[in-house]
Amino acid sequence: MATNADIAKAAGVSPAIVSRIVNGDKTLRVSAETRARVLRHIQEMDYSPNVAARSLKASSTGVIALIVHDLTSSVYAEIIAGAHEAALAYGKAVLVGEANESASGQSHLEDLVAGRGVDGIILQGAGTRFDRTLERAARHGVPTVLLQAGDPLTNRVVRLDDEAAGRVATEHLLSLGHTHIGYIGVADELLFSGDRKHGWQRALADAGIEPQDGWSTDGGNKFAPGADAIRELLRRDPQLTGVVVANVASAIGVSAALQDLGKRIPDDFSMIAVHDIPLADYLRPALTVIRMPLRQLGSVAIEEVTGGGTTPGVVCVDGAGPELIERASTAPVRRYDAL
Repeated sequence: MATNADIAKAAGVSPAIVSRIVNGDKTLRVSAETRARVLRHIQEMDYSPNVAARSLKASSTGVIALIVHDLTSSVYAEIIAGAHEAALAYGKAVLVGEANESASGQSHLEDLVAGRGVDGIILQGAGTRFDRTLERAARHGVPTVLLQAGDPLTNRVVRLDDEAAGRVATEHLLSLGHTHIGYIGVADELLFSGDRKHGWQRALADAGIEPQDGWSTDGGNKFAPGADAIRELLRRDPQLTGVVVANVASAIGVSAALQDLGKRIPDDFSMIAVHDIPLADYLRPALTVIRMPLRQLGSVAIEEVTGGGTTPGVVCVDGAGPELIERASTAPVRRYDAL
């Protein structure tokens, strides 16, 4: 197994530099190229720092807990990957767990946090009682950062530009001539879902279109609720020709239900979803999406929690914004002329 000295020799730096990079020393002044070279050799040479010894010295565990609500989600996979990459630069390991409502699950995670079993916690907020219980447990002194949802008056919340995502998705359908455009959210009480809905409403308003009461509903983040949601929207208004879906997993259910209803995508109906996952490109028709900087979200969350994560407020992920990935599920609206 490679040692600190091995990494230093390969990277052309001193062992002290390697150690400070591994330990996430923010006072270290080295070029981005040098830091990247050291991290590359750490990865290539399978270097494992002595986390246990370092933890004893620093009175820390070297572990950051990342708690999400569905470990099977490809969306979370991107966030986790970004968090892992950033944690490596700080000499930290990421412990991934799934939040659930079981009594045993709550007790275990609360004990972990309250007992300082981790140096920090990143929680994918979902507005549940479980989330709030964890937030209370974190007040034992563990830095805590919430992702996408939570009260910024009492928590550090790392956010994406979700309103822009809803707006860009809707503007794409408008550019194709659609004027009857529905919206399927995750849940209205979730901040990010509400922001995407606001983006949909804003784009319609800017185009001079008043969204009808029956044009929007919630479809969760699973296949079946998405299928149920599009059936409900079309029952309310059969004249809808397109839909913005706030969650890509829900969109897969929407696609299946539309085809079950005899709707040809995109000839009869166009659909676009927020978030890109590998499966989206392999659906038939392939799914048009708004790609969000999920890896950066995980990376920024790590930076915030290692920096303390105690000051309430919102931290927006800078850089890459919502990106339209146009595939085969959207097309110009069909016009039916009267006979």
